[in-house]
Amino acid sequence: MFHPLLANPGKLKDKDLEEKIQDLSKKYHMAARLGQGGMCQQIIMALEVYKTEQQQRYKQTNKVMVNKQEKGLDDLINVN
Repeated sequence: MFHPLLANPGKLKDKDLEEKIQDLSKKYHMAARLGQGGMCQQIIMALEVYKTEQQQRYKQTNKVMVNKQEKGLDDLINVN
């Protein structure tokens, strides 16, 4: 999902991305307490964009780590 008012989340650093998610989560809870359903929906859309980016980064990092571990085991196993 793409939110037209958000900048490209791929350009944010990991720390900045996490701060955006935390900030929007706080704003969502405030809006929910005040009964602002329309505002909550807009915040949810923005949160989904940032969380999706964060998940993609975690998957990429995990994939790199798994590839390093798999290559590391090749030297330990002696078939002879």
